[in-house]
Amino acid sequence: MVTLDWPGCHNARDVGGLPTVDGSAIRPRALLRSGHHTELTAAGIAAVRAAGISRVLDLRRDVERDAYPSPFAGDPGYVSAPVLLDVVTYEYPDDSYGPLLDHNQQRIAAAFRAIAGAPPGGVLVHCRGGRDRTGVLVALALSVAGVAPDVIAGDYALTEGSPAAVMLNTFEHLEQAYGGVTAYLSLIGITEAERAAVRERLREPAYLTETRDGYNRFAAEYAGLFGDVLARNVWERALLGGFAELVRAEPGPVLEVGCGIGTVTAYLHGLGVDIAGLDLAPEMVAAARRDHPSITFDVGTMTALARPEGTLAAVLAWYSIIHVPDDELPVVLTEFRRVLRPGGYVFLAFQVGDEARHVRDITFLRRRPEQVAGMLREAGFDLCLRSVRAPDQEGAAEQLPQAYLLARTPKPAPGA
Repeated sequence: MVTLDWPGCHNARDVGGLPTVDGSAIRPRALLRSGHHTELTAAGIAAVRAAGISRVLDLRRDVERDAYPSPFAGDPGYVSAPVLLDVVTYEYPDDSYGPLLDHNQQRIAAAFRAIAGAPPGGVLVHCRGGRDRTGVLVALALSVAGVAPDVIAGDYALTEGSPAAVMLNTFEHLEQAYGGVTAYLSLIGITEAERAAVRERLREPAYLTETRDGYNRFAAEYAGLFGDVLARNVWERALLGGFAELVRAEPGPVLEVGCGIGTVTAYLHGLGVDIAGLDLAPEMVAAARRDHPSITFDVGTMTALARPEGTLAAVLAWYSIIHVPDDELPVVLTEFRRVLRPGGYVFLAFQVGDEARHVRDITFLRRRPEQVAGMLREAGFDLCLRSVRAPDQEGAAEQLPQAYLLARTPKPAPGA
C-alpha cells in the first residue's frame, strides 16, 4: 500500500502490494482509492493524470456530483456509478456495511462491472470521503483477487475514523446472509467471467512475486557477488559510456528499471546522466539508497511505470528483462514506449540462449537477440545497435554470450 501525494485530495492511496492468501500480491497502480477530487490543485490533477489511470470511478450520488464537480467528468475514462440513492431510506449502522450491501445490490453490481470492464491501466475508485462506499467496493474487488478479510480490514482502517472491526463485521454479514463474497456477487448478477476479469486486473503476474521474493532474500549477498561487476568489464563500461554520450547530447530524465543495488545507475550518474533507479524488490532498493544517497531509487515494476507519457529521454534495462516471460515481454516494451519521448532510447542487456535457469528460487531467461529485436520493432522502436559479446571475455558475469540492443522511438520529421 502506498499513500499518494495528490495535492488537494484527501485519503488517496494505492492498494498495490497487499498480499493474497496464496502468496501473490495486488499489482501496483491497478486499484487506487481516494476521496473526491473537487479541491485538487493543478499539480494534483497532473499527478492523477500521470498515474496511468484508465478509469475514474465516481461512486457519489447525483446531488454530490452537482455540488462538488469532478475535474475528470469530461474525460473518456470517467464513469459515474452511484452506489446510493439520493435519499437513503434504511437504517445505516456504525459497525457494519451490511445494510448498504443489502439495499443497493444492482448499483453495487454496476460499479463492480465498471472495474471488470475498464480499459488497460489503473482504476481509481472514489466517493466523497473515500471511506464507506469506496471501502465496500474496494473490499469486494480485493476479496475476489484473493486478499484475506483481515488484510482488507487493515487497509480500510488506514482511513481516519475507520475501525477495522467495521469491515470485518461486513465480511461476517456477507458470510451469514449470503454465504460469502462470491455467493453475494453471483446473487447480484456478477458472472464468473467478470470476477475473473477483476482477478486478472488486480493480481500481479506470478513471475513478479517470485522475482521480488527471490531478490529480497538475495539482497544481503548481492553486493559482495556483483557490486564490482562494471569494474571488471571494460566492454560494458564502453557501451554504457556511449549510451551516456547519446543521452547527454539530448538531455532528459533516464530511468533504470530493475536497478538492483544501483551499480549501473550510479555509474551513469557519475557520467553526468540525469538518472533514477527502479526495482521490484524493496531490499535491493534499500541497499541502493544506502550506498548511493544522492540518487533517487524507488520500488516499482517495469509493467506499470509511474511516469507520465512521453517524458523520459531513455529507459535502461540492464539484465532485468531476463526475469520477464516471453508472453509478458511485449507488455513491458510497450510500457517503455509509452513513457519515452519522441527520439527516446531504450537500452537492453541480457544473456543469449534458449533455456531457462532457476537459481535461488528465481527464474533466469535467456533469449536470442533477433527475437528481442523483433519485439522492439513490434512495440514501435527503431533498432540502433545490436551487439553480442563473446562468453570468454575477462570479467564476464556468466560464461555465456551477452547481448546488447539499443533502440529509439521515432522522431517527427523536421517541420512535421
